[in-house]
Amino acid sequence: MTTPAKARKSVTIKDVARKAGTSIATVSYVFSNAERYLRPELRERVQAAAAEIGYVKNAAASSIKGKRRGILAIVVAQFGNSFFTRMCVEIVSIARQAGYVVTLCNSDEDPEQERIILERLVEQRIDGCILCPALSLEANTELLRRHRIPYVILERSFPDSSMTHNFVGHDNFQSGYLATLQLLAAGHRRIAFSGWDSPIPNVRERVDGYQAALREYGVAVDNELVLTDELSADAGRRMGAQLMASGVSAAVLGHHETAKGALLHFQDHGLRWPEDLSLVMIGTPEWAGVLLPQLTCIERPEHEMAVASAELLLSSIEAPDHPPLSQLFHCTAKEGKSVLARSQLP
Repeated sequence: MTTPAKARKSVTIKDVARKAGTSIATVSYVFSNAERYLRPELRERVQAAAAEIGYVKNAAASSIKGKRRGILAIVVAQFGNSFFTRMCVEIVSIARQAGYVVTLCNSDEDPEQERIILERLVEQRIDGCILCPALSLEANTELLRRHRIPYVILERSFPDSSMTHNFVGHDNFQSGYLATLQLLAAGHRRIAFSGWDSPIPNVRERVDGYQAALREYGVAVDNELVLTDELSADAGRRMGAQLMASGVSAAVLGHHETAKGALLHFQDHGLRWPEDLSLVMIGTPEWAGVLLPQLTCIERPEHEMAVASAELLLSSIEAPDHPPLSQLFHCTAKEGKSVLARSQLP
């Protein structure tokens, strides 16, 4: 019977100093990048000694002394949502240029899971966090404030909050308004909205924008034409069936995840767009570019939001006592071939 191997003792800065034949202070200067001149051969000797005996700088210990670890975090609620993943890619790129690595986490719209994630990140002593809060709930931001970790709220604001937060988002009301406007301008009046049945305020704002556009054109709002369901392709198929039975000439597809299911239902049942139904979708997922006819979409400012949130977080790390800032970006209509003028309908 073999006995367990004795645990290997951690290599310390003192071991490096002994190996390199220099002082502990000198080793510390080498690995803290302190702005102090050291002879190149001395710096190289210390680094070679560290490599030989397997020394790794203890970043957590350094951060306790007030130094940064060079780690940021992004916590999103739907990592499978291309709207968020594309912004994450850009944020990571900006963070790398600033000398940071980024930890990506997904709460999956679960506030309890989000709390656990943030607790672990705080334990790792991250330098800053970009958070898209699960179900747009504010409570977990207290963890970041308590530990004085700079953060930016991405996309989901807290309109009824007594707190102020760094915030970057886009105008969801405008996205619903612009989508509906494309259809109204083409002469449609019986227009449906299908989307996500969500407690998140900015998702509901898309319906508000849809209804505001109808009123602007003197069209009565019919609540029976507002279809909402869970966030899934299967739910989209169900709403697609409802749209086909509703007798509308046009529809706003208010979320690209449910839109995917609706479009598949249309294809399976022989509905053609725009001949049978004019469509405008909020969002520009990758698959939208391969559809024929191509959909008219409302393009959200993903690039601008990613850059703004990354830059706001970095500036908050540099100046943590600066008052919180809020930035709201506009959407644009991306013309496709899915809207047919009412006068052209058979």
